[in-house]
Amino acid sequence: MEAGGSSPPPDPSCGLCLAKKAPYTCPRCHLRFCSVPCYREHGSCAQDFHRRELQIRLQGQQEDPASQRRLREALLRLQELPEPGDADLQLGLDPDFEQAESEALWEQLSPDQRKRFQRLLNSGEISALLPPWKPWWTGRGRGAALIQELGGAPAGPETLHTPLQQPQPSQGTEALQQPLEEISASAQSPAEASTPVPPVPAAIPPLSSLTRSPVSPLVRFQVPNVLYAYAYSLALYHGEAEEAQLLPEFCEAVLDVSGALGAKQGFKSTAEALQAALQAIAMGRYPECLLGNAGVMAAVAQILMGECQARQKGYSLAALAHLSRLLSKGKRRAPAGDQARLYAAKKKCDFFLSWVNDNEGALTLLALEVQREYKAHLDAIKEVGAVTQELEKMWGGKVPPPKKTLIEELD
Repeated sequence: MEAGGSSPPPDPSCGLCLAKKAPYTCPRCHLRFCSVPCYREHGSCAQDFHRRELQIRLQGQQEDPASQRRLREALLRLQELPEPGDADLQLGLDPDFEQAESEALWEQLSPDQRKRFQRLLNSGEISALLPPWKPWWTGRGRGAALIQELGGAPAGPETLHTPLQQPQPSQGTEALQQPLEEISASAQSPAEASTPVPPVPAAIPPLSSLTRSPVSPLVRFQVPNVLYAYAYSLALYHGEAEEAQLLPEFCEAVLDVSGALGAKQGFKSTAEALQAALQAIAMGRYPECLLGNAGVMAAVAQILMGECQARQKGYSLAALAHLSRLLSKGKRRAPAGDQARLYAAKKKCDFFLSWVNDNEGALTLLALEVQREYKAHLDAIKEVGAVTQELEKMWGGKVPPPKKTLIEELD
């Protein structure tokens, strides 16, 4: 057969309905199709391809290190979130949207919708689309009761073990200005129960087996600093620090916020330990977590108070043990240059774990001191808010007016 006499091969027909014109091609098996419906009815071949493409794209999304499950929940809620002036906005998704694979949701969004989703990520508004996170140290213990405000009559053990109300950042500054004695009116329902308490090791070595030297009395002030970094970082990542994508960032945040773990820093008081954590957050330009700065202080107090007086050290042991396990997992995933730092922080957590186990009686005073700093922090916020309101009233707005020219040169 001569090459010059051969005729071009006919265009392939649709691989599903056998239509003559088939302009579409499956990106995986290269089968031709006449229309989008035929392509979608092709089966799992195309779905597997899109699933892989979405996984690669998600791995490159540094602005959104959340899991695919959280992405799916956020996209589902995005459909019900209108923007000003677009009440009739339709996402343009197929009728079988809810039955679609979670990995294919991103492919069904138009470029404009993807930009809108990215704006939500960059602004932090995406957190409003996620289900609320319930810290494991809340919703347990005794029910609602009044907390005696510091500065009044002396607080007894029964006062310490009444849950503090953690202000919610979404409620604004007014929520942070609530009196300390205000707490939740009712306990959490079973449907709103918080996550399980992290397990505590069955055997915790005594301090005497870890060091031969006398333990410094200043060790007690390092514990609130470590617990603040733990509660802040856990809330910052929505309680999902166990996820492989988030674990390195969680460990980095803990070591940045806790000078006791990441910078070999020592503290001489509880106030100094908490203020150092707040300063580290500001210096590191970390965002405010779901609990807010005051809410994290309340969380530290609740962890130190424990579930009840009989098991006061239980929450502190659970928090330190949880943090030790996370740092150990993070070390295995970290680059070689960071492994020594994470290992040292993990060993410090183990030391604090033994200290808490041997010094349960010191936790009561620590909890009182954290509560005192909590109230002082709220008072400071209230004072700043009052001064800000006065300035805005004097300025006639949120920014000062432009300065008037004192000397003007005449021509």
